[in-house]
Amino acid sequence: MKIALLSSNQRNSYLFLSFFVVMMCLVSCKKDETISKKEVKGEAKVRMVNASHTSTSVDFYLDNAKINSTALAFGEGSEYVKVESGTKASKVQNNGVDEAESEVIFVPTISYTSFYLEDRTNKGSVLTLEDNLGATEAGKARIRFVNASPYFTNSINVNLTGAILLVNSLPFAEASAYFSVDPDADLRISVLGTGIVKVVPTAQIEAGKIYTFWFSGSSNANLTINKITYN
Repeated sequence: MKIALLSSNQRNSYLFLSFFVVMMCLVSCKKDETISKKEVKGEAKVRMVNASHTSTSVDFYLDNAKINSTALAFGEGSEYVKVESGTKASKVQNNGVDEAESEVIFVPTISYTSFYLEDRTNKGSVLTLEDNLGATEAGKARIRFVNASPYFTNSINVNLTGAILLVNSLPFAEASAYFSVDPDADLRISVLGTGIVKVVPTAQIEAGKIYTFWFSGSSNANLTINKITYN
């Protein structure tokens, strides 16, 4: 059997072609990696709530640009504001003083609610939540809960009529998942171990609506239920 031997020129051509193919693959992979690292651009929406009763009026900033049109006093919230998606430097100004500086990632087409909170030492923070604004289940309301007070002596429970536990031990500065409930459901809000119970009347819950209930108060006794309606 005869074995064909490559000439010197053929070997050099083969080696050059192999090197060229390898380099093209590396360039292609690098290009794909660069593209994958680029953030997808678009618009998100965010609404802001001042949930700290110890604050004065506050302003929300993204990349050093104020995004609320007027300062928000305790209990006040803005409408949705469109923002460019991507990673943003976030802060809140409380009476002109920078608070709660952090980074927030906004995804295109997603809506968010940002709560300004303060702990017992008056240190500020921002809790930013993704909002589910899709259609509700037929005949149901969609609800979630936020514990915005550091002054309760324990975490929060939420029960439905009949002692059905909906939310178990919700601590300060955290939010529950969403729940679908009947519009005639009684929501009973309690601070664990205190016997204090507040009720959300059935008239405050409508089928097809989306709500966030957030809890404030300077003590167990003045637990207050606040409501945001999204649609």
